[in-house]
Amino acid sequence: MNVFRKRRLSLTIFPKLIIAFLLVVAPIYGIGLGMNQLGEKSVREELSKSLNSRVDFYLNLLEVENEQMMGLLQQYAVDKDIQHAAFISNTMTIGEWTETVQRIQDKLQLIKSSNPYIKSVSAHILTLKRTISSDETISDAISPEYEAVASVSKLRGVGKYYWHGRLFMAIAYPGSDLPNMKATYVLSVEINEEMMKQSLQNFSDYKNAGAMLIHPENGWILDNQAGEGLTHELSDYLRNRPADSADEGYAQLSAGDSSYFVAYKRSHAFGYYLIAYVPSVEMVGAIDKYRMLLWLLSFVSLAFIIAYSYWLYQLIRKPLHRMIAGFRKVEAGKMEPMPLPKTHDEFYYLFQRFNMMTNNLKVLIQEVYEQKLRAQTSELKQLQSQINPHFLYNTYFILYRLAKMHDNDTVIRFSQHLGGYFQYITRNGSDEVPLDAEIKHSRSYVEIQNIRFAKSRITVDFSELPEGCGDMRVPRLILQPFIENAYQYGIETKRRDGRIAVTMTEQDGRLLISVEDNGERLTNADLQRIEANLVHQGANMEYTGMLNVHRRLQIRFGAAYGVSVARGEMGGMKATLRLPMPPSPGKAAESSDPSDLADPNDAKGV
Repeated sequence: MNVFRKRRLSLTIFPKLIIAFLLVVAPIYGIGLGMNQLGEKSVREELSKSLNSRVDFYLNLLEVENEQMMGLLQQYAVDKDIQHAAFISNTMTIGEWTETVQRIQDKLQLIKSSNPYIKSVSAHILTLKRTISSDETISDAISPEYEAVASVSKLRGVGKYYWHGRLFMAIAYPGSDLPNMKATYVLSVEINEEMMKQSLQNFSDYKNAGAMLIHPENGWILDNQAGEGLTHELSDYLRNRPADSADEGYAQLSAGDSSYFVAYKRSHAFGYYLIAYVPSVEMVGAIDKYRMLLWLLSFVSLAFIIAYSYWLYQLIRKPLHRMIAGFRKVEAGKMEPMPLPKTHDEFYYLFQRFNMMTNNLKVLIQEVYEQKLRAQTSELKQLQSQINPHFLYNTYFILYRLAKMHDNDTVIRFSQHLGGYFQYITRNGSDEVPLDAEIKHSRSYVEIQNIRFAKSRITVDFSELPEGCGDMRVPRLILQPFIENAYQYGIETKRRDGRIAVTMTEQDGRLLISVEDNGERLTNADLQRIEANLVHQGANMEYTGMLNVHRRLQIRFGAAYGVSVARGEMGGMKATLRLPMPPSPGKAAESSDPSDLADPNDAKGV
């Protein structure tokens, strides 16, 4: 039952309306989403190109500045004043030493002022164990900063060093060019990280965007405003990249609850990466808003579609529901007209036609019912008129023979049975009789046949009628024709041991009355022909009485009842009458309303 209800619900108009609207609207929104995705993809590509070009341009500027600083260091690494201070300071007078130190400091200041990214310049004179700086006069001892660049003496040319979060460039003299000689002095430049940070701040025009320099190997990071989470993610990303991957690229990373577009490029001179990052919301925020608006529009449209479909459903549901209820009443046999709707629309026309249909059905049903009654009466009259002349001749011949033998008792008994028999089949009273009366008539017929045939030749056994079935009203002459067929077509030619059994049992709410004989004349072909006649109806059939009973039972009780035949256990034919069991005491009898009668077209009998 639940499955049926679910199936019926799935076939209602409401889901069909929603599906129809969605089929129309879905392609439009699909195209809109596709356009949004294509636009987002195009914007992402353009932004990636813009970020990459900015990174490339700024890193090239840094490389130019680095090359300039390295060139200055290489130029002043062979400066004569620094060499004099390192080699012949002991031969100088105080005045000459002072002038030499001053000139060296002026040159260091010149180097510093030549490039905004230089914070300080120092000359570490190892022979004197003293340092001359652009920011300070000559010291009494080697500056601690020398520790950052001490290993430069092993290199040829300029070296780059990261020391305590500071970036240095340095060159030694004579350096590795003369391996047998120790370095006499080292020129070093400290990079001005503050100036580089200021340059990084001007890198991007987006809000919360920025740039940073990261050396993933030694952990040096120069950042203007990135948070710790993003810095950590970028460092891990660069550190874990495959060794054979490109030195520049574009990626999207997540840090905390934020997502960033990142462009990076490696500096071959220093080994650090220049990284530009922009929050995704700043780059594609508008597109995300458009997407959200599109989804919002989709949900609103869906809600509108459902509401509109429900309104249409209600608009047609009420009259349609009333019409369905009217049809169900018609199915139940209640031909009631429905009140017309107030609106003069299509449903008004349908209700009008429905009322006309119910009126016509009432007329047709009444006519069909009357035709059923007429057919039932005429068939009964036909059966009553089918008094077998052979049977009539035999009865008169038996009376003649008994009278001649002066067997008056048998004549009296035979006349009584014969009179009751003809009175029952010829009377024009009610067409329906109690089942007891029908069985009594059949017994009278059997008594007549017993007088005709010797009891030792043919015996007839009647079982007991189930309790409560005697008063059941049935059409007249439904049992005797089957007993007559058993005599005539089954055992009339048997010389001895002929037997007819009439059994009455209850099974599955039905009363089954069976007439079975042990005749030997029934062939399989005859049995199949009788079964086919009972099922498919036909005209001019031999077993007129049997087919007549079958059709009258179906007219009276419905297509589920009637007559069926089969080969019985005794070898002859077994005809079974299927009748409804009468209602138990206290329950109402079945309705005799014309609408409760089965349609004669449903009957399968002949």
